[in-house]
Amino acid sequence: MQKIVEQTKEQVHSGFQQGTSPTGERWTALKYPRPPHRNQNNKPLLDSYKLQESVTGKTADHLEAVSNEELTLGTYVEYAGIHQEGSGRIPQRKFLGFNEKTKDMATTKVADSVIQQIDRL
Repeated sequence: MQKIVEQTKEQVHSGFQQGTSPTGERWTALKYPRPPHRNQNNKPLLDSYKLQESVTGKTADHLEAVSNEELTLGTYVEYAGIHQEGSGRIPQRKFLGFNEKTKDMATTKVADSVIQQIDRL
C-alpha cells in the first residue's frame, strides 16, 4: 500500500508542475497573470505551493494513512475542494485521483496481496 501512496504523490506532484489532472487533462489557464513576486510561471494552483505540498509533503495540512487494507491521501487545506470540483467562477482543476499507471500498479499490488492471503489458508 505504501508504494501506491508514494506513486500517487509523484503523480500529484507531476500534475501540479504540468498543470494537468491525474488523467492528463490540462487545467484552465489563469485568468490574470500573477504579480512579479508570485508564481512567475503563472501556473494554476502554485501561488504559494501550499496545496501541492499539503498532498505530497509532510505539512500540517497533509492527510495520509496507510494500512494493509486501505490507504488515504489528501489534504486539509480549506480551499482544496473548490479547486478539485470547481465552483461558480473558479474552474475545476482536479489534482487528486489516479492515472492508469497508478491504477494498474494498485490493482496488481492488491491482487498479489489477496493471493498471498489465500495461499496462507
